[in-house]
Amino acid sequence: MENPPSKVLIFDTAWLGDVIFTTSLIGSVKKVWPTVKLHVLVAKRGELLIRNHPLVDKVWIYDKNGSENSLGDLFRLASKLKAETFDIVLNAHPSFRSRLITRLTGAPIRAGYYGFGSGLAFTHRIENSLEVKPDHAQRRVDLLRVLVHEATIEPLQVGVTPETKQLAFALVRKLAGAEKPLLGLIPGSARLTKMWPRDHFSAIAKRWIRDKNGIALVFGGKHETSLVKLICDSVGENCHPIVNLPLDEVAGLLAQCSCTVGNDTGVSFLAIAAGCAKVLVLYGCTQVNYSFPLPHKAIAAGVPCCLPPTGHGRASCKWGETPWCMQQISVERVWSELEADS
Repeated sequence: MENPPSKVLIFDTAWLGDVIFTTSLIGSVKKVWPTVKLHVLVAKRGELLIRNHPLVDKVWIYDKNGSENSLGDLFRLASKLKAETFDIVLNAHPSFRSRLITRLTGAPIRAGYYGFGSGLAFTHRIENSLEVKPDHAQRRVDLLRVLVHEATIEPLQVGVTPETKQLAFALVRKLAGAEKPLLGLIPGSARLTKMWPRDHFSAIAKRWIRDKNGIALVFGGKHETSLVKLICDSVGENCHPIVNLPLDEVAGLLAQCSCTVGNDTGVSFLAIAAGCAKVLVLYGCTQVNYSFPLPHKAIAAGVPCCLPPTGHGRASCKWGETPWCMQQISVERVWSELEADS
């Protein structure tokens, strides 16, 4: 582009993990145009992670599944966005609703993914295929690369205030006492087919506590309270439940972990963005050769599965009550990866 924009909007109202990967695009935009006023629009669930992002000038919240789910709400939001007179809108959310809002902003340059209505919504379109580009961050930064070819993939980053970091630090010191290495465990997921066996998480925690003289923190949302409790009860001393905390506080705790092991879920990606030293993400039914920045790593079961590589995972496993493919990832394999280069 000949002239740098003065104001850019990034649009992503998808799941938590998607918003976290979009933070790479935030960094890329600011690197290409350091003086640009950068606005970001997210759903309610992404608010705590973007609200205090150091590179974002303004955050817009679209409560599309709550108080703003009507067509009238959509047009009111679009009208407010149009009044901002954005030079560029980068839409990282592949839905018709988001495309309609993007079109209604009236921005002269609008980049997004191919799909229903994209021809009317966008001035620039790109593919959004996991089979072609499995890297989540790359597919988002490509929205910028269609305008600025030299744009680079920047690290994932979320916004956590100093006060929240201090709260997390105090909690860790209370739990750990002396300086002990922390292991984060994320045993939940939106789909049962993406969940590593509970006893495998327990075995990793026990070994960490025994061999590293460490502390294990087991994270979960309100629907995962019983799962977290079962793991902590089976492990015993030095294994602590961290349940139903605000996401920014979760980020503050994950940032202090030496390692984190988690399923294919947004909180595992949050660990990377928060600054955890090493994150291992476990994949079974969604077997894609994901590439995370080292020392983080994706561990795939590597076995024939019932889904194509672009699938999000069945609600139940066709081979049994416990996800068969996730059982193929052994405790020894994960432990070996935890110890590698550490």
